[in-house]
Amino acid sequence: MRGLKKKFRRFLRGTYRVSMGLSGFYYDFKRFLLYGGWKEDLYDVETRNYNIMMAYHGLEKSLSYKNRNPKSGWSNAERVFLRLKIANDSKKIGFHDRLAKETLKKFLTLPENQGVKRGLEMLNVLEQMDFGSDEKSGTVEISSDTFSKGVLENPEGFFFSRYSLREFKDQIVDDRIIRRAVNLAMKTPSVCNRHPWHIYHTNKKDTIQKVLRHQNGNRPFGEKANNLLVITTDLKAFFSGAEHYQHWIDGGLISMSLMYAFHSLGIASCPLNWSQTPKNDMELRKVVNINNNHTIIMMMIIGHPDLDNKVCASSRRPMEDIFTEIKISENENSNNNSTKSN
Repeated sequence: MRGLKKKFRRFLRGTYRVSMGLSGFYYDFKRFLLYGGWKEDLYDVETRNYNIMMAYHGLEKSLSYKNRNPKSGWSNAERVFLRLKIANDSKKIGFHDRLAKETLKKFLTLPENQGVKRGLEMLNVLEQMDFGSDEKSGTVEISSDTFSKGVLENPEGFFFSRYSLREFKDQIVDDRIIRRAVNLAMKTPSVCNRHPWHIYHTNKKDTIQKVLRHQNGNRPFGEKANNLLVITTDLKAFFSGAEHYQHWIDGGLISMSLMYAFHSLGIASCPLNWSQTPKNDMELRKVVNINNNHTIIMMMIIGHPDLDNKVCASSRRPMEDIFTEIKISENENSNNNSTKSN
């Protein structure tokens, strides 16, 4: 009888967890439906800028190949051109509209494209568009010396010295340091170079406490926090249904980059999980100014470390548990052998 009760309680717990998962899946789907870029409204400047970024990044890749196919890139050129005309008509010019125009001009003026009739037609229209841009576009030349600047004398010393601190000096982190760290983290890769991130920050104690009430992993150290970040991704940046998880992936990438950026500047951090219920997510949005189209990835407390700190050992799993060489499956080998024999 006791064994049956245990099984029943386990069944109830499992059912509750699954139902909570379904609730979360539905909430995420609803948010993607309401705020995602799948509608492709190119007259919305934010949506168009994410969209045009995908297209002109395709042109950048075409321009970057040392032995490029001279016939490649024209489909992306047409996509960029169409969006630039919409930008010009709307009179609402975004950052990536400007870069897209400059990238398209570089593509159209390649030696192999200069005599193409369609290219000349596009160039003639582009000359009438006054967007203005001082940013780098297209491609840039870099040497192996540039890459070598990232080589650390002691990479283990850098990576293994980062710990999650939960207590800091009672001192606010200067805004210039925070912006520098965010600027460093912006080199994080993202799908089609869309960098769909938005970072919210506050150093106001009352605001920090109101936000942290909705996150259940910061007790008892959260009340001492002097700087809080909320890391989000913009659903407008994602167009295909196949990208329904991509905002979590891109958000996770910049979150880790931020922690290492702060570590490189001598600032400690503690990531705070935001795997929350739909109710909690909606309640937080009533308290602070987080855009509806921004998905909360995580929160992060940052601060100056004390001279002496006590942290969790957090031993990592052994390499053999997490690292496996890729091998062709036996089924694939047998299929290949069968194809060869036929």
